[in-house]
Amino acid sequence: MIRALTIAGTLFFAGSLCAQSVYGRKKPEIYPTDGKMRRGGFYFAPGITYALPRFKNEEEEVYNNADTSYTALFDPNGKIGLYLEAGWFHATNDPIILDYWDFGLAYKQLRGTEDFTSTLMAGDSIGHFAGEGGFNDKHLTLHVNANKLFQVRDYQFIQFSLGANVDWRFSTAHDYTADFTALNRWAFPPDLVGQVHVKLGYGFKLTQRLMVIPAIETPIFSIAPEDDGNFGKMQWFSSTYRPLILSVRFLFLRYPKGFDCVPVKHNRFEKSKVVNPSYER
Repeated sequence: MIRALTIAGTLFFAGSLCAQSVYGRKKPEIYPTDGKMRRGGFYFAPGITYALPRFKNEEEEVYNNADTSYTALFDPNGKIGLYLEAGWFHATNDPIILDYWDFGLAYKQLRGTEDFTSTLMAGDSIGHFAGEGGFNDKHLTLHVNANKLFQVRDYQFIQFSLGANVDWRFSTAHDYTADFTALNRWAFPPDLVGQVHVKLGYGFKLTQRLMVIPAIETPIFSIAPEDDGNFGKMQWFSSTYRPLILSVRFLFLRYPKGFDCVPVKHNRFEKSKVVNPSYER
């Protein structure tokens, strides 16, 4: 009896190994490549922006001539702004290199502050000054992204995007309380900004028709204004800030009517079976 059970167990175990070697399970595709999904679709992404300042402040010599010198300590800080984008995506024919492109229009608000303390030495006299200010720029943004998905679980993936954006500033507000000497260091982004940016997200396919992708985006190179080694950072007043965008993309997949009744030969379970070539006759 024990011998019979042992033989049966061995045969069952061997059969299981054989079945696993013949049929291997594939992760279900994030973007279906069976030809049933329409390549184009709509997406929108609400979010927030943040003008990230430098992490360490140091006293700087702003002016030095003969017996006159002016030193200042600038303290920039970012503030949260609003962001909203919408657009159209197009899936590629061959997802080996890229999974999809997207083209969109966005509203982007960039806000921040700058405080400073300074010392003016002219001969034997010494003066101390302080000031503070803020900026609030609002843009309309056109953007394009090339997106690649790296699947980590059945319905979860990492998204890496490389793209470009053109921003038109349609509204700006600057206020500052300062002495005139500090103004010779001021600079601001132009009304028209062109940048190359990267985006990193972690996405979820919640249903057959909906993908949700939280992501963070930042520019890595500025065409206008000239980058000058800032790697996408831009200057307001006397300090530079790195724009960050945190958004949640809702991407809607589209299928023709009747797709829910898929023929057996296109069934996802059938597609998940990969025949080991060594078993072909």
